[in-house]
Amino acid sequence: MLMNVLACLLRYVAIIIPVVITLFLVRYLLPVPHEVFRKVLHAVAFTSTPLIMWLAGDWHVACLTLLVVGAVVWPILAALERVPLYSYSLVERHMHEIRRSMLLFFWGDALLVALCWGLFGNPQATATSILMWGFGDASAALVGKRWGRHHTELPLADPAKTWEGSGAMCVVSTVVGVASLMAFGAAGVLGCLVCAVVAAVVGAYVELITKNGNDTITVPFAIAAVLLSFALLA
Repeated sequence: MLMNVLACLLRYVAIIIPVVITLFLVRYLLPVPHEVFRKVLHAVAFTSTPLIMWLAGDWHVACLTLLVVGAVVWPILAALERVPLYSYSLVERHMHEIRRSMLLFFWGDALLVALCWGLFGNPQATATSILMWGFGDASAALVGKRWGRHHTELPLADPAKTWEGSGAMCVVSTVVGVASLMAFGAAGVLGCLVCAVVAAVVGAYVELITKNGNDTITVPFAIAAVLLSFALLA
């Protein structure tokens, strides 16, 4: 088991390091807007879990690898925080934000893998929920900041968030959900569409009411709950 985890970890690092280096070269060579670059880094992070799942081929290995990555990333980022350009390079909004987010992300996804893949035997729910959240959240931030004019007034919702951003999240999450579910052969087009729409709406609402950056945990779990419910009813 430990050797499998080590092999998975090494393969993941061999893929992710060149990607990260390329992104930072682009960051300093081209005039990439800060928020766009932030969301590109976000995409690298959230696509890591489906990648690790694919490399692992087993939920135990995937779960342990995610836990190890989270544990390793924490001290590395803690050391890098002393570098003057750290916050600027990673577009950090407040102190320790990236470090905390990465730990929540990788350890939260480890739990998601254990629940969906380990307990329910449904790895598709894990991968799909993370992709729906990741691309949906990125679109909500980009659209909301650029075109958001109408602030939400729903119960418990963060008033700083907008209908434009939430609408973008619903649309993008639905498209990603349908594509992912069909790729996994979960159901027909109509079944995938209905499941993705419900999951996208639930995810968008949970994102609205989640504060302090904890949507890294709450939204994927909420979406996964919907996907698992549909799978159990099918």
